[in-house]
Amino acid sequence: MPYSYYLRHYFDPDMDHLALKPRVNVGEQADRYNLGYVQNAISGQVLAEVAPVSEIGNTALASIDPRFFQSEPVLPQGPNTRIDPNYPQYLLADTNGYVFYYQGLITVKKLLNVRGDVSFNTGNIFFVGDMAVHGNVRAGFEIQANRILVKGMVEGGVVRTRGDLALEGGARGGVSDRCLLTAGGSIRLPFVEKAEMRAGSTIYIERTCQHATVFTGANLVVKDRLQGGVTHARSTIYVANQLGTSTAAPTKISLGYNAPRIRQLEKLDVRLDELATRVAHYTAVAGHLPPDSTPTTRKLAMARQKLELFQQRREQLWGALAEDERQADSCRLVVPGTVYPGVEVSIGRAFFTVETVYNNVTFQLHNGEVVVNSNASPPKRHA
Repeated sequence: MPYSYYLRHYFDPDMDHLALKPRVNVGEQADRYNLGYVQNAISGQVLAEVAPVSEIGNTALASIDPRFFQSEPVLPQGPNTRIDPNYPQYLLADTNGYVFYYQGLITVKKLLNVRGDVSFNTGNIFFVGDMAVHGNVRAGFEIQANRILVKGMVEGGVVRTRGDLALEGGARGGVSDRCLLTAGGSIRLPFVEKAEMRAGSTIYIERTCQHATVFTGANLVVKDRLQGGVTHARSTIYVANQLGTSTAAPTKISLGYNAPRIRQLEKLDVRLDELATRVAHYTAVAGHLPPDSTPTTRKLAMARQKLELFQQRREQLWGALAEDERQADSCRLVVPGTVYPGVEVSIGRAFFTVETVYNNVTFQLHNGEVVVNSNASPPKRHA
């Protein structure tokens, strides 16, 4: 029987995530870090189309997989897909997720389960839905999704979420292994060591935070120890048992500012230094030549323009940080346990260095100065 229709796919119907091959980049080198582990689908995206065979020529007809010829127009509609009511020849995704065939039907699944480590077997994974990693995220690899649960550890990898992030095994970086956790919502994990964390909301650490760089747009809760590193929080930091170390390892605490703005300001300062150096170099080379007369003078004009824009952006950030300072009186650093010398505490523009051991104290602002409240006693002033 001659076929009148064929099923045109807008995804690879035969993609096998267990048999991925490295892609070849422009330099004809195999990219072992980006293997295309998942086929993303956005709600409303066209997944497949039933088209008349008469629309295509004989050459194109010969290239069509025989499996997808049809005598009647049928769309294999599976879970989380829908047929376009205005154009019934199209099958659409009905949610964000990944698309694949399941039991002969085109299906979109909202939760991506990675049944093992994120490693050279999977490559980096970028997903539009929620993700659960049932192993570890190995050094050098990156994952990104809406919300993520990692049942193992993040060992020098990068994890980014638009929402919340939870790790059951903790996170650890090293001298050469960059470890970064960034979440639009909260982060929850048992421990973190030599890593960087950025969260739009609160960070919860069940045990220890050691030599980490932390930016949180709300609060930080550490159920055991916070030792070394730099911590920025918008509102409150709670450390249950120990802040700092008996060896006075530098531990910096900053409260009162929007942490993402602090991060932006640090990056902006680096770019400003680079641009200022570039402007000085171009100025020395160009001398007194008129603008737009040589490639160097044109580069100088562009660098000056960028420098001015970045300086304006820096002023805007400082203006926003000044607004944050007005809320600094409500900030608290609460340590029911022990605080060791070597801890530096800044709340807004006020700064205080811990020079003696404290137990069961709260650091806060009083009349523009950092004071230490011990239990229910009046605040202790420090010069």
